[in-house]
Amino acid sequence: MASRALVIGVGTYDDDSGIDGYPTIEASARAYGAALARDPQWGDASRFTVLEPRRARTADGVMRALHEAAAAGEGPQDTLLVVYVGHGAYWQDVPGGQVHFAVGSSRINEPWTWLSAWYVYRAIRKSKAGLKVLIADCCYSNMLPHLGPESALPGALGTRLQGTCVLTAVGGNIHNAWADACANLPGPLDTCTPFSGHLLNVLGQGMPDHSDDLTLGALRAGIDESMQECGVHHAPRMLLNDASEATALFTNHAKGRRPRTRTPTTVDEWVRELLLNGERNLGDLMSRPDLAGRVVVRLKTGDEQSRDLARRVDLRAGELLINPVDFVRYWGEIEPAMLGGG
Repeated sequence: MASRALVIGVGTYDDDSGIDGYPTIEASARAYGAALARDPQWGDASRFTVLEPRRARTADGVMRALHEAAAAGEGPQDTLLVVYVGHGAYWQDVPGGQVHFAVGSSRINEPWTWLSAWYVYRAIRKSKAGLKVLIADCCYSNMLPHLGPESALPGALGTRLQGTCVLTAVGGNIHNAWADACANLPGPLDTCTPFSGHLLNVLGQGMPDHSDDLTLGALRAGIDESMQECGVHHAPRMLLNDASEATALFTNHAKGRRPRTRTPTTVDEWVRELLLNGERNLGDLMSRPDLAGRVVVRLKTGDEQSRDLARRVDLRAGELLINPVDFVRYWGEIEPAMLGGG
């Protein structure tokens, strides 16, 4: 395999830049490197790079490192993982209106000194790796679009056999990501930014009720639940193109794992199952068409990821419910919500 991970943490700026530096940012980058080193899927030192501050000082340095990581991907079995921790900004009065990432030489309110997300997306999408994942821990990360073909930042597109994923520190209409450390996290993660600290805590502790791998869906659910327990953090956001929630990204380090021993039976259980594992066990759900309909209705009232999942499940329902009676039972649950605008 030729999987590669690149971690970019930019927390130091010139004194006259007007940008506040945070030690939590570079602490987070180092903690990502330590987590990757411990993970059997990423532990080979040749597979990941934590960018040194001197290389993260300019857009050229970041982009050269990104192109090197992207070029390593050889095929659908490979993964390209890019992690950015730092300041994000969004200007509507520049061409296209898009998120910009700070580099060490950036200056506040001077967009040309920042790194445009367009260039980052273009480099990632040119990779031949089958799975491409961007984790963005910065303000305005919720404004980042999909990486896939319908992205507002089209660029070039490489192999898409496993798809793409964008996981961001904030979702919804909240634009500001917390940068001060979260005291509720165990050391040394209590020196990281809250989003990265909680993500890394999930990687370190694992998820006891999940499989040997931490999937995209499990990772997002784990971060969401961990941050909600603190009661002060924003929920993350995840956008998928072709990639499934069931796609593995990290190793599950939880001790005494308890794999699923029974099929979910309630709407809440099935919603969690789908958010963790995507459509992997959809056949089991469709054996109860009326329950499947209620699950889709519930997903439609959720966040962006849940609504996208509801759309995918609804499309599959037409393929799996070949018995007209079963489809009518399913549609009987869906139709009132559609007519009511739900």
